[in-house]
Amino acid sequence: PGSRPHPTPHFQSFGRSASCLLGMAAAAVGHPFGAAGGFGGAVPSQRPAAASPSASSAGGAWAARGPAVGSFFECRLDSAHDLANLLSALQLREKDAKDQRVHCEARAQGLKFIAQSGAKDVAVVGWMMATSFKEYRFVGEHEDLHLRLPVAPLLHCLQIFSDRAGLSLRYPVGEAAELHFTMEEDGAVSECSIRTLVLEEAPAIFGSFFGPGDVMSVLRPVQPEFWHNALMEFAELDAPDAVLRLTLRAPGPCSEANYPAVVLRSQTLTSDAEVELPRSVFEDLELAPSVVAAGEVTHHYPLTSILASCLRASKDCKGVKIRINTEGVMSCQFILRSRGQKDLFCEALISPMADFAGAPTMGAGRLVPPTAPASTAATQPGTMPGGLLGGLRGLGNESTGF
Repeated sequence: PGSRPHPTPHFQSFGRSASCLLGMAAAAVGHPFGAAGGFGGAVPSQRPAAASPSASSAGGAWAARGPAVGSFFECRLDSAHDLANLLSALQLREKDAKDQRVHCEARAQGLKFIAQSGAKDVAVVGWMMATSFKEYRFVGEHEDLHLRLPVAPLLHCLQIFSDRAGLSLRYPVGEAAELHFTMEEDGAVSECSIRTLVLEEAPAIFGSFFGPGDVMSVLRPVQPEFWHNALMEFAELDAPDAVLRLTLRAPGPCSEANYPAVVLRSQTLTSDAEVELPRSVFEDLELAPSVVAAGEVTHHYPLTSILASCLRASKDCKGVKIRINTEGVMSCQFILRSRGQKDLFCEALISPMADFAGAPTMGAGRLVPPTAPASTAATQPGTMPGGLLGGLRGLGNESTGF
């Protein structure tokens, strides 16, 4: 009951010109963060269908007060660009992008961020390990802290200065559970505070669609630009009803050495596009036995979901790996560039279209619609997914890492 102020960022600037103040004022306007759920409002538990790889909807209650007494984390980065780069990869291209929130999980091993699409068919997960920070400290009665952050205002704040600006961050600050950070560049200092939504309980976990030993097809392009350029061919076709058809082809007895191993195709009422990726484009190409037996398999995805979750991350990444299980769930793993010595990691999970006529297809037959896998080890909160370029420790439990 009663009115509550919009938790827009608060700024203090020292040693900066009026143009900087105007820039900060522009960043603070037009970003209301008191949408449905609000401060203190109960949010019912929402679990998507088992086929969705992004079933991490918040369950429990939100509160304006801070976390448990004595629980906090603080960190320092040589460049605020690293955090901004990771959050940009999690910013989905939707009509309500300005109101998008990401879930943040803080542990002693580092920070983990999770973003979901409104349709629950896409989940994007990002990691910043403790070693990615110049300094990192986590103190708490529990092993983790859970909160939600507004992406757009946070990015506006992080981009006030150039990529040479250092960043100091602490949570919580004050009774309103604010995320407070200070940026400094060439003697100019800017302090920002953003109010957060504190989750009293951890969100419902979503099971792994790529558990150890699961059968899947694995594609690793020689250059990450190949995957980004292929997706860019479909940018002009992006529409809510557009479908992307992805076909995996196994080499036949008479196939050429550089046969088209992956074919992407999308069609609308007015135009269509098709991209063939030859075998030479991929450093590694491992097809599931079912694909080899059938000769080729086609999966169907909402084009908007693929572009929204992969374009930003693939643009400036230094490594990419695509995995597709037998049910059609796609995992795109990215190694993002950073200004520090440690890389940043991001993964996009996209659910296929189970009810699309004639899809997904395998030869002349049809695959069973996706079901919830039994394994839940690789993408639970606190872990990193199995996969890309060697082994790492996830946030919490050990896994094969990226």
